[in-house]
Amino acid sequence: MNLTTTPSHILERGVPFNVRVLTPNDAEDYHALRQSALHEQPPAFGSLPDDEPGLVETAARLAENEDRCFFGAFQDGQLIGIVRLSRYSAANEKHRAYLAGLYVSPPFRCKGYGKLLVQQALNRAVHTSGLKRINLTVATQQEAAIHLYQSLGFRIYGTEEETFSNGGNFYDEHLMTLELVSAAVS
Repeated sequence: MNLTTTPSHILERGVPFNVRVLTPNDAEDYHALRQSALHEQPPAFGSLPDDEPGLVETAARLAENEDRCFFGAFQDGQLIGIVRLSRYSAANEKHRAYLAGLYVSPPFRCKGYGKLLVQQALNRAVHTSGLKRINLTVATQQEAAIHLYQSLGFRIYGTEEETFSNGGNFYDEHLMTLELVSAAVS
């Protein structure tokens, strides 16, 4: 796997797009897209729409640092997809990071944007000193996301039952991991 490769079917369409690290200046667009994600797929995310911070705190969270950054996919200047890469904070866990919050707006799904977002986050992780592993969690019902992660080398190493509840329904979550050494040479 070449982590810097852009899916060819995006390039063939000829539509201007890019993926980049988000900044505090993207707070309004990020907040709006995140709210869409939380309303559309509540079991897929660890927070509810009412629990999300306001624009000021969102802008502060988007400030890139050595342990966390958010990536955004843009088409014609519109933010259409997001993902976060965060390093664990404890000194004895600094060799691990986690991927979270992957979301692509419905009209742009199945076009490679989600894969491109994850690839960019993995590329960043591979080039971060000391990182050896990326973890993530995904609701067991999110079959497209599971397939995407597996296509990039993630493997399921466990399942946590009844992780989230929504409207009286409980949702299980797969725990997935990727060893960065294998990602860098695949």
